[in-house]
Amino acid sequence: MGKHWARQQVKQDELQDTLAKGVKWALANRQTAGIGAVASIALLLFGGLALHRWQTNKDEAWDRLGMAQALAFSGNPPAALQQVDALVQAQPGATASGFGLLLAGDMLYQEGKYQDAAARYSELLQNGSPKQLLSYALSDLTITQEALGQLDASAASARRFLDTYPDNFLAPQVHACLARVLMAQGKTDEAKATLQKIALQYPETSFAAWAQAQLAPPAPKKGNK
Repeated sequence: MGKHWARQQVKQDELQDTLAKGVKWALANRQTAGIGAVASIALLLFGGLALHRWQTNKDEAWDRLGMAQALAFSGNPPAALQQVDALVQAQPGATASGFGLLLAGDMLYQEGKYQDAAARYSELLQNGSPKQLLSYALSDLTITQEALGQLDASAASARRFLDTYPDNFLAPQVHACLARVLMAQGKTDEAKATLQKIALQYPETSFAAWAQAQLAPPAPKKGNK
C-alpha cells in the first residue's frame, strides 16, 4: 500500500507541475477575445477541475482527461488529442469525455484545423452533456464557423447562443462575432444594430470600444494642397 501511494503521489506531482507550466503556455497562445478567437479560457478554467477529479476519483476517464490536459498545457497537442480520442472512444457518455471534446476543439482551432474543431464542438452539443460546457461549445462553434467562412451557420449559432445564454459572460464575444458576420454578409443595418447593442450593453469594455470604432464614420481623406 505504501509503494502504491508513493507511485500515485509522484504521478500527481508530475501532473501538477506540468499543468502549472502549461498555464503560461496557454496564456501565451490565447488570441484576443472578440477579434475572432475561440475561448481557450476553457482550458484554464477546467484544467484544475480535471486534476482535482483525477486526484479524488481514480476513474479511468478522468485519468485520461487529466493527462490530455497536461499534455496540451505543456505544448504537445498531438499526444493530447490521442488521449482525448481514446477517452471518447472508450467512454463516450462519460462527463470527462465532454471536457475532452471541448479541449480537443480548442486545440484544433488553435492549429487552424477549423473543420475538425467544429466537429468536436458539434459532437459535444449533440451529446448535450455535461450541461455546464454547452455554452462554451456553442460559443466556440460560432466563431469556428466564422473562420470557415460558413457565415449563415455562424449567424444561426450566434443567435441560438444569445437566445439561450443572454447573460452568459461569453455573450459579448458572440455578439461581436455576429456583428462581423453580418458585416461580411453585407447586412449593414443589422450589423449596425448589433454593434450599438454591444456598445450599450457592455460599456467600458474592449468589446464596447471595438464596436464604437466600427460605428465611427471614416475619417475624411486629406485633399492635396
